[in-house]
Amino acid sequence: MPDKIGKYRIINEVGQGSTGAVYLSHDPYYGRDVAIKLYNSEIDGEDDVRARTAKKMFFTEAQMVGRLQHPNILPIFDAGVEQDRYYVAMEHVHGARTLSTYCKAGNLLPLDDALKIVFTCARALHYAHSRKVIHRDIKPSNIILTLDNQVRIIDFGIALWADSEISRIEGIAGSPSYMSPEQIKSEDITAASDVYSLGVVMYELLTGHRPFKANSLAKLLHKIVYSTPVPIHQLREEVTEDLEEVVMRALRKKPEERYT
Repeated sequence: MPDKIGKYRIINEVGQGSTGAVYLSHDPYYGRDVAIKLYNSEIDGEDDVRARTAKKMFFTEAQMVGRLQHPNILPIFDAGVEQDRYYVAMEHVHGARTLSTYCKAGNLLPLDDALKIVFTCARALHYAHSRKVIHRDIKPSNIILTLDNQVRIIDFGIALWADSEISRIEGIAGSPSYMSPEQIKSEDITAASDVYSLGVVMYELLTGHRPFKANSLAKLLHKIVYSTPVPIHQLREEVTEDLEEVVMRALRKKPEERYT
């Protein structure tokens, strides 16, 4: 663990991801704690697909510095390269927990609370879409709740930015269970893909189950493209017909049939 990167003093490691580590750090200029995502050193391996992908993710996040200023999107403050180490500085949320905590059958939120969270996410995504940014990886672990239950959408590392030429990641990008049918088929990605992914999150928040499960990736992707989920009321009786229709419309296979 480095003692310092850029102007930031590293305090301790708070997490590990596929592209690097996240550290609680301190910004002496603003007198605030920040989270530093430090990308793996292998990011400079030009011949390696994972290295090229990681580098694109870094530049995608770097382009987001100061661009998305919304109370429900985790802000990215800074990005830089120091001695071949690529890093991104973002808001550190003390005591945060992800939405995954409430996507288990034995720990579901009351309906009103779940709906408030989804509505807040929809509003934040609408803001991002209006600025030509598509998240592409909406899932419970990329939605966090603060200590006072405020919502933050995080991790724009694989986002598509309409005015950028470097944000497109090679191959299929996203988390399989939450990907839209068009993502799986490598078709054009629009804001409707984020709507689909948020629909999957809503289904899981309401029921504790994902719309599609399978014992292999190939079968899971086939179900997402061709199958219909179990009706929500069969998994949670208190969900009304109107609410179920909202979720099912977000999960329609054709992007143009979802909410705009």
